[in-house]
Amino acid sequence: MTRRALTWTVAWLGAFAIRAWFSTIRLRWYGGTYLHPDPRTRKNVIFVFWHQRLLGLVYTHRKCRGRILVSRSRDGEIIARVTSRLGFAPIRGSSRRGGSGAARALRAEARSGYDFGITPDGPLGPRHVFKMGAVYLASESGLPVVPIAVSYGRCWRFKSWDEFLLPWPFTWGVIHVGEAITVPPDLDASGLEMWRLRLEEVLRCHTQATDERARELYLSGRARGDL
Repeated sequence: MTRRALTWTVAWLGAFAIRAWFSTIRLRWYGGTYLHPDPRTRKNVIFVFWHQRLLGLVYTHRKCRGRILVSRSRDGEIIARVTSRLGFAPIRGSSRRGGSGAARALRAEARSGYDFGITPDGPLGPRHVFKMGAVYLASESGLPVVPIAVSYGRCWRFKSWDEFLLPWPFTWGVIHVGEAITVPPDLDASGLEMWRLRLEEVLRCHTQATDERARELYLSGRARGDL
């Protein structure tokens, strides 16, 4: 089998597996203005979430044509194809490879009406360290940044750099959407760094609160059909 055929096969199986796996999980939503996953019901935003929570949010926000940043690595090619099959529009690039081109593409999509999804500690970490890309995009585009996290009743935690989370089948989970944060325009280097640190703290606290209050948030949350 050629590499292209192998990539296509893995991508098809990956998208199928995500849909099948997460269809067994009871998910509820908790949050305010930006709770609804469909941006047609509200202004589009930049969702930020840690890389370890990627899998659940790829499932919950599928079919909404969200724009996500995916690295140009070989693994990134598979991720791009999987997410594309789930309904996302991947933009290729990272701080390591293709960064400037990806930044231009992201800015061009800012008024598309679709959300952005960025893992600010991806693709290779360090874990829970907020990189500059999302700050720069928010400052340049004027789009608000919204922290989001998913937590599960039962899950496996991998021994990877990000401690990737995989929920048990048939468990429950809660998607917790935070309040929007507007980053000022025309920031200089020191301003960008100040906001990077601020957003890092916000996302860390939001994710920690989601884990600590997961059962409470789930019980008071809303099912997808109620949104």
